[in-house]
Amino acid sequence: MKAMVLYEFNKDMIFEEVEPPKLEADELLLKVKACGICYTDVKIISGLIPVINLPHILGHEIAGKVVEIGDKVKDIKVGDKGIVYFYIPCRDCEMCRNARENICYSIKRLGFELPGGYAQYVKVPAYNFCPFNKEISFEEMAILPDAVATPYHALKQMADLKADQNVLVIGIGGLGIHAIQIAFMMGSRVIAADIRDEALEVAKRYGAELLINPLKEDPKKMIRDWTEGKGIDVIIEGVGTPDSFKWALDSLKRGGTLIIMGYDPNKPIYINPMDMHLNEWTIKGSRVSTKQELLEVISFVEQGKIKPIVSNIIPLKDANKGLEEVKKGENLARIVLRVE
Repeated sequence: MKAMVLYEFNKDMIFEEVEPPKLEADELLLKVKACGICYTDVKIISGLIPVINLPHILGHEIAGKVVEIGDKVKDIKVGDKGIVYFYIPCRDCEMCRNARENICYSIKRLGFELPGGYAQYVKVPAYNFCPFNKEISFEEMAILPDAVATPYHALKQMADLKADQNVLVIGIGGLGIHAIQIAFMMGSRVIAADIRDEALEVAKRYGAELLINPLKEDPKKMIRDWTEGKGIDVIIEGVGTPDSFKWALDSLKRGGTLIIMGYDPNKPIYINPMDMHLNEWTIKGSRVSTKQELLEVISFVEQGKIKPIVSNIIPLKDANKGLEEVKKGENLARIVLRVE
């Protein structure tokens, strides 16, 4: 099979022939039809994700068709189409038993510790296959496991968002544009912040009421005016830099919640404990989603309540070019690889 293979960090992947995967009894073989490019893939290429062993095949936003099943696989048949819950949990540790499989103690991930979807075929545990039935493109469905399920988990589970609360989404990229849709769907008033005016215009189309460009306006003043001095109930921080974090925290309502969805491994963030004490703020990290949440996201997309936003579709062999585009930060949503 053909695949994009990473042999050296900070170098281009090589498009070449590799051995197809061999199935275990509880696995299935998926013919990859589409695979999203995530900014985390840029971090992998740059050597910033420590679990990566070379050579490696990236790609964790995977959609395709089943072409082979293992002897112990039930209720899945050849020809079924679906997407992949790319976290492979042990399903027996304390976290898994408490419906927190996304932070399983022995988690493995397709596209990280395991070969991913930048290839014509990928093997997947049957548990991780999530079917869909509606006639929605593979390119749109491919981005659900991360770009859509991640903000859904952040808002629903980690923030416990209520319909009467306001939400600030910082960073209107692949995650942020879907966070806006989800918050709007859940009945909240939404603010969008980004340094790109074109990104803010897209955010407006999907429900954002207030648009903030921190390079041109004072975000804290705009937020205080908009909230009559109270501040924001829930902030989804998708940028993860010290500058964005600082003004975001200063904009948080007393008793409010800030969810860290984005991060920069080279730029740690510091918190003043006195501010935390005085305001009773809640700050949480958020990591992808559970499989159940991904299944809920599939249902919302099939019902037309969430629209997966894909900015560009390119062939698998052009994955290096796609990663360069993502690295520049010029895309307003996901770039997706079409795998022929």
